[in-house]
Amino acid sequence: MLFNSQERKISFGLLIVRIGLSIMLLIHSAPLLLRGQPQWKSVGTTLNYLQSGIPLHVLGLIVLLIEALGALSLLSGYFFRAFCVLLAILFGFYFANYLGIGYRTLMLFSLGLGMVFVGLINTGPGKYAVSVKLEKK
Repeated sequence: MLFNSQERKISFGLLIVRIGLSIMLLIHSAPLLLRGQPQWKSVGTTLNYLQSGIPLHVLGLIVLLIEALGALSLLSGYFFRAFCVLLAILFGFYFANYLGIGYRTLMLFSLGLGMVFVGLINTGPGKYAVSVKLEKK
């Protein structure tokens, strides 16, 4: 039997969620990071409503780095909760942006992902994470 305890089932389920979210975040952020400053500025304009005074290309770079490093954190388990907090906040900003624009589909997508990251803050990476395996040795 593959899973003989409830803890293993839960940890395996968390692993599947972490892998899926990581793939999604990397598919979105990696190409935009590699295309350079014009794409960073494009991403920065989506959060321009914050009026933070940060140049748009820097804001876009920060957002894409949070997404890419968050994806790597989800895969490995290192700094898991810290990046889940950052990603939940980021998707909260996306939610507010799409709410203001009136784009309902992406608004709901952003809200759903934000809630997933809030849930992951509570659960942690599970026992199938590189960080957990290295800490045991």
